[in-house]
Amino acid sequence: MTLTIVHLLPELLGTYGDRGNVDILSWRLKERGIAHDVLTIGVNDEVPTFADIYLLGGGEDDAQIAAMEILKRKDGIKRALENGAHIFAVCAGFQILGESFPASGGRKIPGLGLIAVETISAAQRSVGEVISEPTIPIATLTGFENHGGQTRFLEELQPLGHVRHGVGNGANSNVEGLVTEQIIATYMHGPALARNPELADWVLARKVGEMVPIKAPIFTQLHDERVRAVNH
Repeated sequence: MTLTIVHLLPELLGTYGDRGNVDILSWRLKERGIAHDVLTIGVNDEVPTFADIYLLGGGEDDAQIAAMEILKRKDGIKRALENGAHIFAVCAGFQILGESFPASGGRKIPGLGLIAVETISAAQRSVGEVISEPTIPIATLTGFENHGGQTRFLEELQPLGHVRHGVGNGANSNVEGLVTEQIIATYMHGPALARNPELADWVLARKVGEMVPIKAPIFTQLHDERVRAVNH
């Protein structure tokens, strides 16, 4: 089996280096000898519905709205989920998957409605390191958040983590990100999968099953140093 990874709309949702999430997944598959393809889907391309993992990154207001309109019009993500695909979404990508998100001028933009969340404008922008204890069996999560919205759950959902430092989804929520059977969403930049190698493997394992460990202790060392730096 050849795994297919899709990087969606990097020219719109690529502000914070989230391309690195694609690179990390590809590298970790390559190190294990797992066959895979990476497809980069731009604004003029059709969104494939047959792939295994789709990645969405962060972006500014106008780019986020444009990305949402393209994805809604082409309807590829919804059909991909129906075909068993998984999604990893960061920041603007997280908000796009929900029911609605804010934009300049007090606008409320309808999202794709694939997860039961909505994002509203925050009184203060959330910027800085975010540390959370995951709700899945991996190490403490570390990232850099930079978002002006607060995302709240509209029904009982599983967060990706419980916040120890930083803001996460919203003031007083004490949670960060979201996990469903097919979607992982987060506000962590860094990129998230570079800073959290166990999360990268967890994303992959949901599609390929148990994998042999990678002998690269430097990744664990860097992760642990970031966590200690914030704790001190």
